[in-house]
Amino acid sequence: MKRIATVALGVAATFAIGMAILWGLLPYLNDRQAAGTLTLSALDAEVRVVRDSRATPYIYARSLEDALRAQGFVAGQDRLFQLEAAKRAATGRLAEVFGAGPDGVILELDREARVIGFRRLGERQAQILAPQSRTILQSYLEGLNAYIETRPDTHPLEFRLSGFEPEPWSEADLLAVMYYLGWQSAANFEAELIAHRLIQALGPDVFAEIAPLVVNPDWDEAVGSRSIEEASNRWSGSTAPLARWTALTASAAGAGGSNNWAMSGAKAGAEAAIVTNDPHLDSRILPGPWHPVALITPEVRLVGVSAGMPGIVIGRSEHIALGVTNAYADAVDLYVETIDPDDPSRYMEGDQSIAFETLTETIRIKDDSAESGMREEALTIRFTRRGPVITDHGHGDQGDAVLTLRWAAADYMGETLGIDALLRARDVDEALEAINQIRIVSLNFIVGDTSGRIGRRASGAAPLRLRGDGMAPFPVTDGVDTWAGPIPPGEMPGEVDPERGWTGSANHMTAPADFPYVYTSFASPDYRYRRMGELFSAPQVTADDAWAAQYDTVNVFARGVAPILAAALVGADDADLQDLGAQLAAWDHRDEADRIEPTLFQETIRQLARQTFEDEMGPELAAAYLSNWYVWQQRFDAMVQDGRSNWFDDVATPQVETLDDLIRRAGRAALDRLTAEYGANRNAWRWGAVHRMEFQGPLRQDGFAGALTGNRSVGVSGSGETLLRALYPFDAPFDPQWSASLRMTADLNDTDKVRAVLPGGVVGRTFHPNLADQTQDWASSDPQTYWWFSDEAIAANARSELRLTPQGQ
Repeated sequence: MKRIATVALGVAATFAIGMAILWGLLPYLNDRQAAGTLTLSALDAEVRVVRDSRATPYIYARSLEDALRAQGFVAGQDRLFQLEAAKRAATGRLAEVFGAGPDGVILELDREARVIGFRRLGERQAQILAPQSRTILQSYLEGLNAYIETRPDTHPLEFRLSGFEPEPWSEADLLAVMYYLGWQSAANFEAELIAHRLIQALGPDVFAEIAPLVVNPDWDEAVGSRSIEEASNRWSGSTAPLARWTALTASAAGAGGSNNWAMSGAKAGAEAAIVTNDPHLDSRILPGPWHPVALITPEVRLVGVSAGMPGIVIGRSEHIALGVTNAYADAVDLYVETIDPDDPSRYMEGDQSIAFETLTETIRIKDDSAESGMREEALTIRFTRRGPVITDHGHGDQGDAVLTLRWAAADYMGETLGIDALLRARDVDEALEAINQIRIVSLNFIVGDTSGRIGRRASGAAPLRLRGDGMAPFPVTDGVDTWAGPIPPGEMPGEVDPERGWTGSANHMTAPADFPYVYTSFASPDYRYRRMGELFSAPQVTADDAWAAQYDTVNVFARGVAPILAAALVGADDADLQDLGAQLAAWDHRDEADRIEPTLFQETIRQLARQTFEDEMGPELAAAYLSNWYVWQQRFDAMVQDGRSNWFDDVATPQVETLDDLIRRAGRAALDRLTAEYGANRNAWRWGAVHRMEFQGPLRQDGFAGALTGNRSVGVSGSGETLLRALYPFDAPFDPQWSASLRMTADLNDTDKVRAVLPGGVVGRTFHPNLADQTQDWASSDPQTYWWFSDEAIAANARSELRLTPQGQ
């Protein structure tokens, strides 16, 4: 027995040593050259790429063009698999390498990308680019393509495991990705689908009682004697039936979010401004969407992040700092077309019959059952003068309706992209002028400069509507255009040097009460923006204060509603409900990971919403309504605080229920579900135990393979309503999907560094040590993580240096 034990111990030790050696070698299986010398023939002069301990690349070049070439090269080194996936998503070529996917979902994504036409838009945009914008794109692509073509031995391991190789990029490819990203900020089709179904089931008058409520807290002073709700009614839109679109577009529209704020120098008690930004995206696939980089030349000094594009979109220069949130401008309209009764190949505009234009594209689909391993699908797309017909491709639930799609970014292309001007902007005014040139994506930019000035401006092309309000498909009855061009860029929502000393946005309605154009009817509830107003009402807000606000867990929604829940529950006959009410009554409305009250509140409010709407709508329609928080939450909040809505009566019973009755039902349902899901031990109900970010490595494996390739689980504070945001889908409690994809405070008074942290890391390669080395810092409230800015700070923190040389040097 002793001998057996000795042998077993030896085997275990050998296995452990072997695993340790393997674990130590794994990073070298998927690495790229970060030191030494490599040739990049497109360069005009030598470039240095210095990396710090986090692998952030600091690019030193003699010109901006060479810096962008090097940026493309290092983006390929660090993120090529991620970039290739984005290109294939934008150009409708995912199924070519990944197959049709479960239930054909990947193939459906390809169809949608082709119908909307991101690649077609990229080709059109490439034809009209001004020289300065073309130079920016070409420089970046020269570097990216050089890496793809000259360094195949260091391509990410993910390509070999997935069975395909990357392809060189064209200008049209890069622009297609820009349009693909811009589309995510322009569409609210999920809300339109929900409204359509509700109107059909309940009628327009009943729908009006529960229609989305958009609120700008700044209207409080602007509207004078009118109430906030009265002011918001002008944005409520039509109650006519609305159109269905796809799950891809819907999830993108409902998910995006962010916070940003800028403090003037005077507000900060300093000379220069301070800018903070934490964009809320789905960052569960490591290393996350943002790639940090510094570009340092005789003409610019920039550090920040890019999402596979040249330059930076969030970060700072020597003169300004930038941050962005999703603006949710309504940049898309749907139209109801009439088919010519005498010829189905034509459509009508009043009495005029016009032939559909058609385009047929071929989608290649990886299919192991096909003889060649690949099959093909022909996709024929019809077009009217407004845009592509969307109801030809999987949208038969609209009956005989023929719906077309029109997107302002496609109609109102500009010759410049705004990137070049933004990179060179020297103050707030120049930055805002550059933002005016950005038409593809709808973002709320905030800007601060070294003189202490601040500003905010919405970018993107939004239509100036002559007819219709964008809430419903517009019936085409003649050939008269419903749009009169884009809203003038200088008149888009924003402000410059506000008297209060700060500006910011949180995906809420930012248009002022007297805005003369239709802007949007789909926006975030106002809770996060209201909390900003509370925190920044202090006479002075320092850089540390601005950073700390990103971790604020006060739930303004709960602060208004939880006392109402508590009062009803404490008055119940059930001791368990009384205890639940007492806990909610004593709660400070902070969604902290070590507390049980956030779990109790979130589950009770979920159950109350279901109890309120399911009896009138039925479970399926209620689930659709509740699936998008931006559609129902602000309206439901107002209903609960008012307390008198007929919706609180259960129409399935003979008696008339009150809000208190439903709250008690909801409390019992909440306790039952939590017990069934997490057990009777209330310690397991703590918010951080049930509310966990589940990160996955680039290969998206589960189990042991997932643990080996980067998966990790992090319990998080915050919620969908707090500045420390971690939003979960209503039907998947409490799994957060959208949270801070970056946290950054750029203090322009600090010439050495920018405080910033990512949820993952810099390098998108499985097994790489910088894939997820920032995750724990991201989960901490006080990480000491930075992007370095001055030459001295970069040199002091350098860990490697790669020299890129032109051909022959």
